[in-house]
Amino acid sequence: MNSMPQLLFTSPKGGTIHSYPLTGGKTTFEKYLSCYIGICKFFNNMDEAKDHLIDLQLEEDMYRAEKETLE
Repeated sequence: MNSMPQLLFTSPKGGTIHSYPLTGGKTTFEKYLSCYIGICKFFNNMDEAKDHLIDLQLEEDMYRAEKETLE
């Protein structure tokens, strides 16, 4: 029986990181799913997932700042 994903972290901007058990053969692998504004990606460890979330949020901040300067 598969375990359900578990919420590990929610950023102030709404990004999330879940631990996600994935079964392959007789082995269950613990993966980390980092999501922000509909962009999600699996990672092998929590640090990589956090870095991804930070990068996505910074990109959005830069996009919004650039958009505001053009208006």
